[in-house]
Amino acid sequence: MTRYFYKNGFLFTALLILTTVGISTLSWAELTSKVNRTVLDSNETLQLRVRLDAQAFTSEPDFTPLQTDFEILSNSRQQQYSSVNGKAVSYTDWNLTLLPKRIGIILIPSLKYKREISNAVEVTVRAASTSGSAASGKQPIYTETLVDKSAVYIQEQIILTHRLYTSVQLRDYSLSDLDIPGAIVQRLGDSQFQKVINGRNYLVLEVRYAIFPQSSGKLDIPLLRFGAYETTSRSQFGSFSSRGNRIFRDTDAKRIDIMARPTHVPADEWMPSSKVELSEQWSGDLDSLIVGEPITRTIRINAQGLTGAQIIPLPIIESPSYKVYPDQPQLEEQAIGDGVLGTRTESLALVPNRAGELVIPAIEMRWWDTKNQRMQTASLPATKVQVAPSTAIINNTPLAANTPLTTMEPLDLNPESAGFFGSAGSAEPSMLVKLSLVFNALLLATIALLLLGRRKQRSIKKTSSEQKTSPLLNLKQQLKAIEIEANNNNLMAMRDGIVAWGQCLFAETPPTTLKALSLLLDDAELQQQFAQLDRQLYKGEAESTEDNLDISLLLQRLKQQSTFSRNSVSSSGNGLKPLYPE
Repeated sequence: MTRYFYKNGFLFTALLILTTVGISTLSWAELTSKVNRTVLDSNETLQLRVRLDAQAFTSEPDFTPLQTDFEILSNSRQQQYSSVNGKAVSYTDWNLTLLPKRIGIILIPSLKYKREISNAVEVTVRAASTSGSAASGKQPIYTETLVDKSAVYIQEQIILTHRLYTSVQLRDYSLSDLDIPGAIVQRLGDSQFQKVINGRNYLVLEVRYAIFPQSSGKLDIPLLRFGAYETTSRSQFGSFSSRGNRIFRDTDAKRIDIMARPTHVPADEWMPSSKVELSEQWSGDLDSLIVGEPITRTIRINAQGLTGAQIIPLPIIESPSYKVYPDQPQLEEQAIGDGVLGTRTESLALVPNRAGELVIPAIEMRWWDTKNQRMQTASLPATKVQVAPSTAIINNTPLAANTPLTTMEPLDLNPESAGFFGSAGSAEPSMLVKLSLVFNALLLATIALLLLGRRKQRSIKKTSSEQKTSPLLNLKQQLKAIEIEANNNNLMAMRDGIVAWGQCLFAETPPTTLKALSLLLDDAELQQQFAQLDRQLYKGEAESTEDNLDISLLLQRLKQQSTFSRNSVSSSGNGLKPLYPE
């Protein structure tokens, strides 16, 4: 009977705990609203997702407030519960298709579910165009191609949008790949919505790209081909492999004017973006800095309209008051409403060398504002902190003269006194004890230093091997830019690219001319080609110079010099210093 009561009592307690946890989780569940886009035409549909971070089986939020400004075309529920690595993920989604009833700025109101209230979302509904293209509302299937800009600067973002309109049922959609020589292409994503044109209901499939031209001149965006199969009544209910007629539609080709970088903007400050922000985070408390103990400073650079690789690295500002040890930067990008948001994260370990006031200088980054067509500066302010002395120095500081030694007994050296070692020679054994303690302390300190030195060597080797990829990647990017300008026969831009390549290779003593770079490289072939390049660029009108410039040989020699088999890593300042200098 006791065993039965104990067993059932345990089950009852466990059930009570699970029920309490379930009620607590539901009571703290969050209700959020999200739309697939915030700007649409009055004849287009909108996808609204309402998510509850819990399981809802029988009821749903009150969607009545939506009917004031929207017509609810569909409403579906989706639930998921999973556990990954001991972490539970549970939510319920309601997916609604909405059609706006009016134009203007419409606020999707907060929705209620039991005690939870969702966030409000603002959308802009534009008046639908009545003119449209020649095929708008007339053809059952047609395409539309849009670009956000007709002229941009080099490396500036271009948004390309391809749309397929269909008023008939299609399936197995496909789109050919977009490849543009001399440009970086990133696919932002796909979406679909409904649109009414001239009284006809269309399903619109939209594909968006971000394009970054890498050379000036004309950029030709080629046409792409949409493919699909028509859905017939037989294919809907017949065999699985049966398909209707296959249809193709081509998009429009576009040509964009690519302007060169403004002459007054240095190459190492060229970052065409709509917005650049700097933020920082410290690994510890700045009010608790101690000499010799590192603290990590993480700086995050966000640039709208740029990839992570396009963001210029921050300068490393050294000081006699501290040592700086950079970590490998992290590059990433994500698709947002305006295109690409690039992020570069740099981490620096700072080790103070001296106690007292420490001034960490301000950081500034210059960039080109594509909206206002001018240079802007993003910055982090300077920081003043106080550094405390090392605890090791404090522990080794001699005692003051007025410090009482009340806990120690005076040493009795009288031979007649009785002691631990006997009355015959108590002084000699006490001295041996002291020497033994000193010897043991020195031995332990030596072993600790050897282990610390071995650990530092492994850490330095690992960090050095990781950072070798950073200058090598920059050199590859510079060489790619030089090859593009060489193919376009743009000698001036090619010369600027070679100088930038040399400044990346020799970071400690960056050259500013081709002649200075040739002296650093000590390459007779490159010296001859550099001299011929300058002669062709700066010859007078009456001066005739034979075209002896061998561009293929020049590029080949640059590639050979870009290898890191020689001591270019250490000479460029990329080798890491020891974390704890002697």
